[in-house]
Amino acid sequence: MPDIYTDKWYEALLELAGTRDDLSAKVPQGQWLVAMELEGDGISPYISPGETKHLFARIMNGKLVEFRESPERVTGRQLQFRFMGPAHVFEEVAAGLLDPVEAGLSGSIVIRGDMRLFLQHAELMKVIFDVYARNNVTDWPKGKPPFK
Repeated sequence: MPDIYTDKWYEALLELAGTRDDLSAKVPQGQWLVAMELEGDGISPYISPGETKHLFARIMNGKLVEFRESPERVTGRQLQFRFMGPAHVFEEVAAGLLDPVEAGLSGSIVIRGDMRLFLQHAELMKVIFDVYARNNVTDWPKGKPPFK
């Protein structure tokens, strides 16, 4: 299990996503570009207060083909979604402790993009995150959420 936010962690997520044909058949076809901004909040030991970690994902015809950290904010009108919020919230989702759809609907994670499309595929998002949480893809060297 690789440490969270390392190159090996991004690679492990790509590999896991590539093994699930049952999920990729349900994802809308075409290219989907997604940016995530995790803001250091003083709770997460992985991202310092005032720091923002920028992640980028590209999905092509139902397959996650790129997932990486970006050194700066991912810009572009071609993005379908941008997810922003406190780092500890994203990490609770990654640990399987927080439902990603609930986090979005409650405003814990701010979502920019077509909310109709987001809600249309909300159940699929839950399944994807459940697969992630059950497969122990992440090692938490500084402690696992909740960090309280």
